Amino acid sequence: MAHKIIKQTIKGRSVGYMNIDISDADLTDLIAILEGEVSVFDEKSTNGTASVYPTELNRKKFSCGDKSSKTSCSFTVPHAKPTAYTPDFESVVVGAFDASFESDVKADYMNLLYDRN
Repeated sequence: MAHKIIKQTIKGRSVGYMNIDISDADLTDLIAILEGEVSVFDEKSTNGTASVYPTELNRKKFSCGDKSSKTSCSFTVPHAKPTAYTPDFESVVVGAFDASFESDVKADYMNLLYDRN
């Protein structure tokens, strides 16, 4: 048996990871019953170096969208650098992110919904 990491993606969104010890035959059977796209990875190593955990989490939630099509969505950044502010995110999101989950139209605006430390 080998240790495998299975990533499951449905409609372009990652729905989770599974860390399992499984034989190749059992892996084939498992993949056959999983919904969506399934990616399998071999575990190469364990026990890396622990990094310093930040004393405060800098969680931010934004909305973005396209004004002309009136589409929008929201997304959360679980932890951003303390020096990252809304204009930093705006320069990455506007013109690059999709305006909604069902549209390929790019966002032409972005707003900060909340900033939680």
